[in-house]
Amino acid sequence: MDNDNREESEAEGRVPGAVDGEALSESQEDYLEAILLLERESRVARVSEIADQLNVSRPSVTGALKNLAARGLVAHEPYGHVTLTDEGADIALEVERRHVAVRDFLVDVLGVPDEKADITACRLEHVLEPDVLAHFVAYAEEHKAALRSRDPQSVSGSEVAR
Repeated sequence: MDNDNREESEAEGRVPGAVDGEALSESQEDYLEAILLLERESRVARVSEIADQLNVSRPSVTGALKNLAARGLVAHEPYGHVTLTDEGADIALEVERRHVAVRDFLVDVLGVPDEKADITACRLEHVLEPDVLAHFVAYAEEHKAALRSRDPQSVSGSEVAR
């Protein structure tokens, strides 16, 4: 998500998922998810890599990291590596789980192209209630099972074009 959209989303309000009673913004969740992915790729995350991944400025990353560190979600020393705390990693993994579930639904069930599905999942991962997400996952699993059994009529009663 680009910086303009991120700032608009934050201006619209907080999203579910709280730390110390205060909900994390979409932007904060995106930072945690980006750090998680960078840690997986290269075992460390740096401010410049986070900025590149999220298409934001380095000063924006530094400000966000200070906020996340104050909330106990990341560890960061100036000019050093960024690491997720256990609590930060738990939140990042949950955000990633939601992202993957939505992306898989969009690709596997609706046939949305991968890149567009990924962009859309990044937006929806922050706003879907857990029970709604569970319905997405259940429906996607049923859809995949129908495709594996090669019975396209069992998926919403219509043929699936692949």
